[in-house]
Amino acid sequence: MSPQPRSSLINARVQVTFLNVEDTELQSERPLSAAECVRGARFKFEKDRKRFIAVRSSLRKILARETGVAPEDLVIWEANHEKPRLVIPPGVQQVHFNVSHSGDYAVIAVSRDAQVGVDIEQIRAGQPFLDLARRFYSARENSWLQSIAPERQAEAFCRIWAVKEAVLKCAGLGLSVPTQNVDVVFTANAPPIVKCRDPEWKQLERFSVQELRLVDGYASALAVDAEKAELEVVGT
Repeated sequence: MSPQPRSSLINARVQVTFLNVEDTELQSERPLSAAECVRGARFKFEKDRKRFIAVRSSLRKILARETGVAPEDLVIWEANHEKPRLVIPPGVQQVHFNVSHSGDYAVIAVSRDAQVGVDIEQIRAGQPFLDLARRFYSARENSWLQSIAPERQAEAFCRIWAVKEAVLKCAGLGLSVPTQNVDVVFTANAPPIVKCRDPEWKQLERFSVQELRLVDGYASALAVDAEKAELEVVGT
């Protein structure tokens, strides 16, 4: 899979919408496409179906506001292992977007200026984080995790993963890149730094990356294909 074309933007404006997917006011199927309604009906549990509807309905409303196209008329192109994108009618400016959902919350990032990637991860204590890190994280990331107090390792693990996911989603690569090759470095009072040992993926280092810190118990991050991102965070 090829990465998105390189951006020469210095600054990009990005809006991140933070959703509580348990909000019943968001759970209307009215803006959804027929395919999305079918997809929602496939969920085994009603709670999961309602969460899916809340996220997709909110995405359509946000994109409608950005494009001037009615929510139900938007065409969102999706294919296996490809980054979703809008099919824009003639005369309408392209809008880049990305979505992530975990637990009770979702985030939707949109920008008219640059490709974006976003991720949110619920921090669940009691998981075998160190075992997972040995499989999917770099040697430097593993060393950093093991240096942290045990009660903070779950949070640290999820912070690393959120940054990795945001960067890979921004590039449109997903998990086709070995996650050990995307090395996340945290330093005090500075945004995360991404380093790639494999020359094939060096382009991932160009993204502007920041942690979002939206709600307790979750880790989240945003990646933007620009040198800097002017960020606005809104809730529903």
